[in-house]
Amino acid sequence: MNRRFASLAPLVLAGLSFGFLASGLMAVAVPREAWAANNDEEALALVEGVFASDFVEGKYTDALEKLQLAATVCAEGCSPKVRAKVYVGIGTVFAAGLKKADDAKEAFRLALKEDPGIQLLAGFDPDEVKAAFDAARGGGGGASKPGSRGGARSAAIEKKSCEGGGRPPRGWRQAGAYDCYQKALGAEEKRDWLECAAWALGSSEAEERSTSRFLAASCLERGGRWVDALTNYDKVADAGTAASGKGRERADALRGKIPKLVARPPAKATEVIVRIDGRDLEAGQIGGEIWVDPGEHNVTATGKIGGEALEFEQTVSVGEFETVNVDIRLVPKGATISDSAIMKCMTAAKTREDFAKCIGDSGGAELNILIGTEFSAYTDDDAVSVMTPGVFGSVTDPVDGWSVGGAFLVDVVTAASSDIVATASPRWTEVRYVPSLNGSKKFGDFTLAGRGNASIEPDYLAIGGGLTAAVDLAEKTVTPSLGYDFGYDVSGRAGTRFATYSRIITRHGIDASVSLVLDKATVLAFGGTAVLEFGDSSKPYRFIPLFEAGIAEQVPAGLQPVAVDLARNAERVIEQLPAERQRYAFATRIAHRFSSSTIRVEERLYADSWGVKATTTDARYVVDVDSRWRVWPHVRGHLQSGADFWKLAYSSTRTAEGLQVPELRTGDRELGPMLGLTVGGGVRVALGEERNWAVNLSGDGVYTRFLDHLFILERLGAFGAVSLEVEIE
Repeated sequence: MNRRFASLAPLVLAGLSFGFLASGLMAVAVPREAWAANNDEEALALVEGVFASDFVEGKYTDALEKLQLAATVCAEGCSPKVRAKVYVGIGTVFAAGLKKADDAKEAFRLALKEDPGIQLLAGFDPDEVKAAFDAARGGGGGASKPGSRGGARSAAIEKKSCEGGGRPPRGWRQAGAYDCYQKALGAEEKRDWLECAAWALGSSEAEERSTSRFLAASCLERGGRWVDALTNYDKVADAGTAASGKGRERADALRGKIPKLVARPPAKATEVIVRIDGRDLEAGQIGGEIWVDPGEHNVTATGKIGGEALEFEQTVSVGEFETVNVDIRLVPKGATISDSAIMKCMTAAKTREDFAKCIGDSGGAELNILIGTEFSAYTDDDAVSVMTPGVFGSVTDPVDGWSVGGAFLVDVVTAASSDIVATASPRWTEVRYVPSLNGSKKFGDFTLAGRGNASIEPDYLAIGGGLTAAVDLAEKTVTPSLGYDFGYDVSGRAGTRFATYSRIITRHGIDASVSLVLDKATVLAFGGTAVLEFGDSSKPYRFIPLFEAGIAEQVPAGLQPVAVDLARNAERVIEQLPAERQRYAFATRIAHRFSSSTIRVEERLYADSWGVKATTTDARYVVDVDSRWRVWPHVRGHLQSGADFWKLAYSSTRTAEGLQVPELRTGDRELGPMLGLTVGGGVRVALGEERNWAVNLSGDGVYTRFLDHLFILERLGAFGAVSLEVEIE
């Protein structure tokens, strides 16, 4: 729902894949003794099936997730040659399908480590696959799986010994340090990154030099050891040498894209110990962001619930810019999973739902439930105040791909503005009820969403609904959508039945948009909307002052009600707007995720058949202070022109035929030229052991400048909201 702060959802979704989650589920509570059975036959059948169906059909994400799960199951249940073939399959998908050469090279390195004589899959070896395979075979170093060496800090690189005698070259104090530096350069030339780092670190140990330290950091970064690389870049930045600027630049760039793991502890568990890649987390680190190297990581945990000793294990894969949450679900010790049966199930799976069931997912039994309440309020110096309590909720099945939700809010509006006073109307209070429903369902790559809403006031009834269809293309990096909305409004007068007096207004809205995942951290969306409105929307309570022609030209902006009454004619006429209106808008939004923050900027251009043109810019910068606290500043600017028939003062002429008045006239300030500025911010805090409770607080100051209006020229308002929400899985 829009009330949830989930603008980051598309950014996180771009970095995660179903296969990584599946791999994690397979790893839960699987002791090594349970991997004794040999799964060669099933694994080979799965690889052949993937390349006979998913791969040739262009379903590269599906192919990758199946092969990654096969690699997890095969870790000790398959022969080295078969494990190598699975890794070759993964590398082929990365290179030929997903165009990720670095990931492909790493997969091929793992394959060659298992079986140095392994060959590419026949018929699936285009040039990009061969290039990645050749790079892995000739890169040397025998690099192990990235990220498998540590949690918050990878296991230290074993520095080379650089003790040596002899006379050092000019500029060096230690001959051994110089020799190690030269060996590091040689390893760098051979693209043996970890060997390069080991020699460069040894050189720095013997003689601290920024050039050696920078070389070590550079090789560590290229070798996938980002956490260690950042430490060494920071040392270069703090050294105060000529290389410090470059070190700081590289440190800042790397710091922004280092992956993070968040191990979220279970509720009602005691004596919880969490390990990432075999290293215990401190109590304060559990639930917080842990910086890790890109690649696969093993998360294990032990604890007690009700006095029973339980455990957890999951393997997750993370990439640059990603923050992956691992929900620790403790299970009884000794629980086992039959790998052979799972592999056979995977081989026979025909759909994603069948594949999910193979790893213990019931395909729809787990639901995510969100419920919450919100209270917001608005007030301004024009004597208008609004209080809005509301409730909302949704139910989502992430496996079956459906969701339903709804909301109900009440607006209590009190007004005694200058417009009301000017027309001799008393202060009034009105209550509006706003129910809404929505739902969506995924059908493979297609999503169909529907919605319905109503607005019920004493003198106005609005009912609307719509449908939107979207499709995921290019491995879910391109998502176009098309929507249609219909609205049916009945406008009346307070205290009068609609059957006695009413006007019908209908609306047809068409919305087309596309969302683009530019990279793992950036999402761009843009689209256009057209709304065709038919019916008289003139307000029956709004009366327009009229002036003699000569006087109307001299009326200044901001003229107060008392002065208006002295200058105007005796007659007042009711507002009259055109009976049709066509609205058009184009909007674009870009969001980018940094290491622990997100920036989102939106721009909207608007024009309609009444002559109103507007531009609106909205920016929000969300900062994750830690795993519980999130804060954001917010700014919004708006500028618009007036309608073609807008006038500061309308004139009338009395003729023999009667009073002649403008055919179109309005006193609605929102139809005149104006500008606005909104500045504010908010904070969100997650509560509870599982952080499934959240409180959101936000506030904005709103300044509006009316450029050509009677009565008032500026308005200052304030808006605030507080909400409480809870997620139940």
